[in-house]
This record gives sequence, C-alpha cells and structure tokens, in this order.
Amino acid sequence: MNYLKPSTVEEATELLGSSQGMILAGGTDACVYMAEGFCDPETLIDIGAIDALRGIEARQDEGGDILWIGACTTISEISDSDILPQGLRQGAHAIGSPQIRNLGTIGGNICNASPCGDTLAPLLSLEALFVLRSASGARTVESADFFTGPKQTVLQEGELLECIHLSTAACAWTSAFRMIGNRNGQAISQVNAAVNLKLEDGVIQAMRSAVGSVAPIPLRLPQLEEALVGKTLQSIQLSDLRAPIMAEIRPIDDVRSTATYRQELAVTLIFDALMDCAQQDATAREGAAE
Repeated sequence: MNYLKPSTVEEATELLGSSQGMILAGGTDACVYMAEGFCDPETLIDIGAIDALRGIEARQDEGGDILWIGACTTISEISDSDILPQGLRQGAHAIGSPQIRNLGTIGGNICNASPCGDTLAPLLSLEALFVLRSASGARTVESADFFTGPKQTVLQEGELLECIHLSTAACAWTSAFRMIGNRNGQAISQVNAAVNLKLEDGVIQAMRSAVGSVAPIPLRLPQLEEALVGKTLQSIQLSDLRAPIMAEIRPIDDVRSTATYRQELAVTLIFDALMDCAQQDATAREGAAE
C-alpha cells in the first residue's frame, strides 16, 4: 500500500485524481473498514495535516455571511466551539468517545454517509452547503442532496469534501439534537433527530428538522415543518408530531432496533428536541428582560 501525505489542497486533489486513492482524514472509520476487509485501497492520501482544511471561522462569500468549517476539523473542535449552533455541537458530542472525537473529523463523518451519523441531521436542519473540490475546480452541493444511500454520496471520482458552509442567519436560530443508542458509552444511534427554529415570542416562524437511522439516508421532514409553523412551542403535543413524521420516515428492522421502535423514537426525539428549544428560548427571553 502506498501512503501519501500532501501539504496543500491542490496537491491532494492532484494525487487523488491521478492515483484513484482513498482519502484518509482522522481514520476512525477508514482503519476499521480496512481491518475488517471492507476495502483494500492501493493508495492512502492522508489530508489530516493540511491546515487549509481545518478550523471554524466567520467569513463572507457571494451568498452572504457564513460560518466556514474545514472538512478536517475534528469532532471535538465542533463539540467545543462557542460559535456553532447548539444542535450541531450536541450532535458532535454524541459521537464515540473522547479519543474518537479528538481524532475523527466532521468531513469523515459526512463522507462516511452512515444514516445514523450524528452530525448529519443537525447539518440538514441547518441547510448546510458542502464544497467539493477536484483538480478541475469546485462545486457546491446542498446537504439534502449529498447523500444517495447508505455509505453513498454524490462525490465523484477525484473529488474530496473541502469545507462546509453554514448560513450565519440559520445559525442564529434555536437548535437542538437528540439521539438514543443501546448503551451509555460510544453508542451508535438507533435514531437521532435535530431541529432548528426561528422563534418570535415562543412562536415558530420557520422550522427545519431532520432525522437519522429511519431511512437509507438522513431525512429532512418538510411535512412536520409545515405543520408546526405558527404554533407556540408550549402548545405542541406529542400527538401533533406523529402523523407528519410517520408520513416521511422509512425505518427498517436490523440488529440494533425494530422499525416500529424507530418510529416511536423518531416522534419522541423530535418532541424532546423541541422542548430543549423551548427551554433555550425561555432562558434567552428571561435574560433579555433583566
């Protein structure tokens, strides 16, 4: 096996295009897959040392003010950031152990494309944009269009994920994440859920929501979003969520859970995330009144 360690994005994309190698960032997934025989790349291209692929920064681009996240930013850095939305930070904190979070990257979590990835639902609820780079240039893909199936994405041969763009306006909304696994530590989500709300006096003015592990890809829930706009958070009942959520999810039975259990979890976790947002909103309004 060849091991290459480029120092720039340009060098990495050139190597990727010429070698048809496998990208290595933190390696927390890739090393497991290789050890278990799921893949056997001839070339590993380690992008973990490329400084231009790391960090969290407020920037401006042609679409307006954004938060820029480099693809090699670690999960711990996402979890600990004081400028990222709470829902995304909560999702990052739910991943693995401290050792895994210190090594794994947000780009790896995204490109692994597991339906249960704990940053994926928060990113969908934030309407994140993914910038994909190849030797011939860059293109931007909406997060909702990036995932095509379990472990499958729209990444083309010779492309890597360079960075994530989050709208500053969407990041200013109130967000929350919830997940359930079958053990207390390093649990793989049986179901996870994220919401991002634009609130005014406790009333939902706009909403973005997403769930994971209930379909082949992480899903936005537009029917739920439409149903809850205009409602106060305090008035929402668990029963209000069931029909719009059930209409959109497609869970299966597998070794970690049954489809029926996942259906019930999806409703409950969205409700819990909404109640987290209600508490955040109440605290913010109390602070503003003082």
